[in-house]
Amino acid sequence: MTAYKGYKSYLEGVLPKIQSDLPKHVEGQSPKTLFITCSDSRIMPNQLTDTNHGELFVIRNAGNSIPAANDETNVADGDAATLEYAVKALQVEEIVVCGHTKCGAMGALQSGVDDSLKFIQKYLGRFSDLKLKAKDDWTTQSYIEENVRFQIENIKSYDFVQEAITAGKLEVHGWIYQLEDGEVQVIS
Repeated sequence: MTAYKGYKSYLEGVLPKIQSDLPKHVEGQSPKTLFITCSDSRIMPNQLTDTNHGELFVIRNAGNSIPAANDETNVADGDAATLEYAVKALQVEEIVVCGHTKCGAMGALQSGVDDSLKFIQKYLGRFSDLKLKAKDDWTTQSYIEENVRFQIENIKSYDFVQEAITAGKLEVHGWIYQLEDGEVQVIS
């Protein structure tokens, strides 16, 4: 029970340091940044951005993806709904799409997956337009970088995002987190 051991450590070491700050978060949140990143366990959004409770709103999924506004499959998509909530209700000022080196989703998109992984195969359909755009000489790193750009395009396809950008209330950025050394490459 690794998670429970970590929780016990949190109770003893972390919670006493932050406990007096927690009541101010009970009535709501007002993060300034929506951070969209991969589910990969090696990415730690709050640590990477040096943020505390209530400062970062996060979407995590395989391949740090957001469906385009006109994507018929996103009708009940939790990530699209979270994007809408972040921009319209929370009025975040910044969206960061953070890909990372050695991304399994982009490796799978490039190389394919075993037929027994039916849910992963279906999920990779979310990247079908990126796959169509791919060139024969693309490496996994090329997929990773282009995916971040592609997800930024998807985010900007929503009217409410465009309205916030046009009003000067929202910026959208792309990052690649380098697992090898912890550095971030800003790509847009």
